[in-house]
Amino acid sequence: MKRILFVFLILMAGQALHAQETTRIWIVRHGEKDLTDPKEKDPELSAEGKERAETLVKYLKGKKIDALFSTDYKRTRGTLTPLASQRNLGLKFYNSKDNKALVDTILNDYKGKNVVICSHSNRILGIIAAFGATSPLKEITEQEYSHIFLLEIKGDRVKLKHQHYGKL
Repeated sequence: MKRILFVFLILMAGQALHAQETTRIWIVRHGEKDLTDPKEKDPELSAEGKERAETLVKYLKGKKIDALFSTDYKRTRGTLTPLASQRNLGLKFYNSKDNKALVDTILNDYKGKNVVICSHSNRILGIIAAFGATSPLKEITEQEYSHIFLLEIKGDRVKLKHQHYGKL
């Protein structure tokens, strides 16, 4: 009987520890886009955008990354490609209009892991809100590319940190 109780307590302690794991989610906007063709609906990254993508690799140096989420646009894919190549990770695509599905996927499949999401200026604040955090920003304009947000989720607590990376 003591053995059964001991095994039960070990299993419960393991579950409690697993429940308290911290999930870290970095959220960035894609790098600067090539605007040479105003009719192009899905532009590539500009030279500055490619430089920002490389800067993201340097910014996350030393951080274990388990998954990379991108919308299926050239500029978001291009922003995460250097990081994906360096870390030998594939990109996971999500629908930028369905934040609930993105949140559910990350919180269910990547609990306790580190994830990077690359999105668009008009979608980032909605993603942050969908995870239960409040951004210090009211909007991200079309000219702003340097914001990086870190969500740390542990149990029901959500902490948000806001910084900049690359050129402002």
